Amino acid sequence: MEKQLTLIETFQPSWEVSEAEKDAARRGLAASRKALQEGRQRLADLLNAA
Repeated sequence: MEKQLTLIETFQPSWEVSEAEKDAARRGLAASRKALQEGRQRLADLLNAA
């Protein structure tokens, strides 16, 4: 057994996401969800007023 085949390739990326970047992404997602919820509420208000 000079050479053994690899069954599963393991990939180690040359980069990592820092905690600060993860926090920024979480804040961005939270802001997007809030804006979407507010937009849906405004649309519902417009449709109910008609």
